[in-house]
Amino acid sequence: MKVCSNKSIFIKNSDVSTIYLPIAHGEGKFITKDETVLNRITMNHQVIFQYVNERGEEADYSWNPGGSIQNIAGICDQTGQILGMMPHPERHIEPTHHPRWTRNGLKEWGDGFLIFRNAVQYVKTSF
Repeated sequence: MKVCSNKSIFIKNSDVSTIYLPIAHGEGKFITKDETVLNRITMNHQVIFQYVNERGEEADYSWNPGGSIQNIAGICDQTGQILGMMPHPERHIEPTHHPRWTRNGLKEWGDGFLIFRNAVQYVKTSF
């Protein structure tokens, strides 16, 4: 997935432009009520993630299995404290969660770990 905005506390202060999360859903289609809502969340930088192919380019099915509008995979509220996304970040916490870990080698952490680490950091520094 491409990181579109760092407005969310779950992705802030990271220097990544894409993250890999295994997709395990055939549903989870993101749609908005109308163009006004879509324009508002886009203008407010609330679109956090978009589905992309392995080269980081926008792509259709099967990279966006549910057919979400504008390949949107994750959005946040206006405060950046609430994040809704598909696929689930907990599916790639451990490096061995990656389906190609034996071919690609192991990282220290899976890409989903970033989201949880940032949530913990936010709580530690905010409360």
